[in-house]
Amino acid sequence: MNDRDLLGYFINGEDGMRYWFMERDEAKKTILIVDDNKLNIVTARDVLKDDYLLIEAQSAKEAFEILERKIPDLIILDIVMPEMDGYEMIKKLKASRRFKKIPVIFLTAETDPESEVKGFDLGAVDFIIKPFIAPVMKRRVKTQLELLSYEYSLLEMVEKKIEENDKLQYLLSAGFAELVESRDGVTGGHIKNTLIYFEAFVNYLKYIPAYRDYITDEFITLSVRSAPLHDIGKIGIDDVVLRKQSSLEAGEMRYMQTHAELGGETFHKIRKIFPENEFLKIAEHMARYHHERWDGTGYPSGLKGEQIPLEARIMSVVDVYDALTSERPYKKPFSHEKSMGIIVEGRGTQFDPALVDCFVDCSSIIKDCLLHKDERRKQLL
Repeated sequence: MNDRDLLGYFINGEDGMRYWFMERDEAKKTILIVDDNKLNIVTARDVLKDDYLLIEAQSAKEAFEILERKIPDLIILDIVMPEMDGYEMIKKLKASRRFKKIPVIFLTAETDPESEVKGFDLGAVDFIIKPFIAPVMKRRVKTQLELLSYEYSLLEMVEKKIEENDKLQYLLSAGFAELVESRDGVTGGHIKNTLIYFEAFVNYLKYIPAYRDYITDEFITLSVRSAPLHDIGKIGIDDVVLRKQSSLEAGEMRYMQTHAELGGETFHKIRKIFPENEFLKIAEHMARYHHERWDGTGYPSGLKGEQIPLEARIMSVVDVYDALTSERPYKKPFSHEKSMGIIVEGRGTQFDPALVDCFVDCSSIIKDCLLHKDERRKQLL
């Protein structure tokens, strides 16, 4: 088809994709059509082109390449495709934080109940039977987009209603963090310092392709809010050990290490009441696992590699960085450069090697946080 004809036209978008337009309308909803049969795509285009902005893909692989650049409002997905079929593609979509909320309508020539049940179980919102009946397709698509708009409206209302709850959650988090800080006379400022480094690092990571599926804006908000609570288990440590002005002996060190399990159990008990609460989940991971090591020799659970939740792996890096760059009764603060060198030495043993590489890449950002941490701490909590 030519770039322009009597039916419509393609334009090249700034994101590198080609969009089908009947007329330029920025308010139109975007639909991604995925079908290996070009005739089916053309047929669907003829039905939907007047009302929607359409993006087309002839394979799941091509569709995921498009999704890296553009998130549509709806996906129309053929089930029977080579290499990766529709069932496998929707599994991958629903496993991704970025894509799982996109409604998916399946295209199928199958009308048996088993196929429909399987599709719904995997997360499809509806089915369109081939060959298409134009009014039916238009109605089903319109219904799902109306439901999506309604859902967004409800979410907006809920967000306004829970704003007060968010403020309360933040104040509680800050209050508990201050309580831990007030008891620990040795590592004063550690909680606020790690929060500064954690927030800077996680905001850097969200632009790294390997972390885009996990480090969403929601994850950043919840993990930053959870970060001050990573040492909450120290509330249960006796002052004799917690406030000791010299290096801990072996027995005292083992006792101090129990703070990770104590902190994790604190949140675990609350999660039994609110099992779906993502903030509590992240807070538990931070508190329990921030002393685990990449090689499996950490504590309290001896987790190894990616068994350790990402939020805890991130905290592990910034936690050690602050310990190295801070003064202690038994040592002077190390320079940024020396501290970064020590963290690099722990690459692949103590720390996630990929995260260490990213931490080194954003070294100038972290150094700026170190140089200005005193003034930034005054703005926190």
